Amino acid sequence: MTISGASKELPPAAAGDPRRRNARAHEAILVATSELLTEVGYARLTIEGVAARAGVGKATVYRWWRSKAALAVEAMSRRFDSPLPAETGDLRQDLLDAVRRAIDGLARSPEGALIPALAADLMRDPTLAAQFREQILRPRRSRVIAILRKAIDRGELPANVDVDLLMDVYVGAVLYRVVVSGEPVDESLAEQLVSLLLDGKQPVIPSVD
Repeated sequence: MTISGASKELPPAAAGDPRRRNARAHEAILVATSELLTEVGYARLTIEGVAARAGVGKATVYRWWRSKAALAVEAMSRRFDSPLPAETGDLRQDLLDAVRRAIDGLARSPEGALIPALAADLMRDPTLAAQFREQILRPRRSRVIAILRKAIDRGELPANVDVDLLMDVYVGAVLYRVVVSGEPVDESLAEQLVSLLLDGKQPVIPSVD
């Protein structure tokens, strides 16, 4: 996953066109938010700080985002930019790659580190939780679900397998270790989770040589 603060090229518009000014202000706010999330974290992020960094007034920020949390979620959604590669047709390898990417995203990236800080706001605010699911969770889940459904079509998984629950098992395990238990999140975890999901193989403690 990479973090990019560069503004995307905006569509052509006449000089002084309010649509162009609004688009540039909107982009500047998201870039400023992304930068400040990296620099100070979610807890210390403020609308005032974002407005100052973007060179706009607070009212301009609130025109598009009703809260700091809503703004942070949209900025984070732009930073989760690591799409799954084309599937190999090998279910085990594709699922292992998906688990590894979940580990990288939740345990090793700046974006993943922001999710625990957001958790309390997500629990209190159903509208924010819906935004988080729509902008961050669903686009990434859909990629893995597509791979799993193709595996069903090939006969590699039962036709009635609950693909959503299958994903919840490995993502939940990774998130629990990151946020709660502090247990290792490494390659052996990825391999054990895939073996558990595909073979029903009970995980064992790796031997220490």
